[in-house]
Amino acid sequence: MAYVLINHGWTNQRPQDHWQRRLAIALRRQGHQVFYPAYPNTMEPTFEDWSWLLLNELYILLETRGDSTDEVIVIGHSLGNVLWLKTATDGLLPADFKADRLLMVAPPERTGISALPSFNVGSSDAEIAAALANSAKKVTLLGSDNDPWIPSGIQAAIGDPLGLEAIVIPGAAHLSNKDGWGQWQGVIDWVNNPEADITKR
Repeated sequence: MAYVLINHGWTNQRPQDHWQRRLAIALRRQGHQVFYPAYPNTMEPTFEDWSWLLLNELYILLETRGDSTDEVIVIGHSLGNVLWLKTATDGLLPADFKADRLLMVAPPERTGISALPSFNVGSSDAEIAAALANSAKKVTLLGSDNDPWIPSGIQAAIGDPLGLEAIVIPGAAHLSNKDGWGQWQGVIDWVNNPEADITKR
């Protein structure tokens, strides 16, 4: 069993056909402890509101886990990744906490979220990379080659600055439900086995 925290993105109201909601249901049916917070005001979010809920959910997760050695896995999509990065970079995560695995799906370029100034991560790439490394033992970066939120390409815009090798799924756009990403067997398999083919549909 794993303890899984799922962070959704901007405008995402957790629709039934989104892969994150389907992931939460599939994992709960398998017996995992899944935390899938509904972040407030998804159309005009603020970092203050979202980080408050993130930290409260994370503390509950850790209290539920207790002294267990079961994995803690964090999975973010789009703005949910910026939320995690800024929380980590600002030093807000619980002391001595480190997730076992972190999956970052389609994190947007900084310019893509300029309309949300409270989410601006003002730190340097090196500082962000260091905070990211401190927040998780293993980080997996995944995106597509035609994501409108990452026009520079996920490897150039996100992977290279953070020292990560991105997994690229051709033609997957922003990997949202509107892009056809509802059922995603690979991410379910990946939670159960980090060596699984995460790109499997």
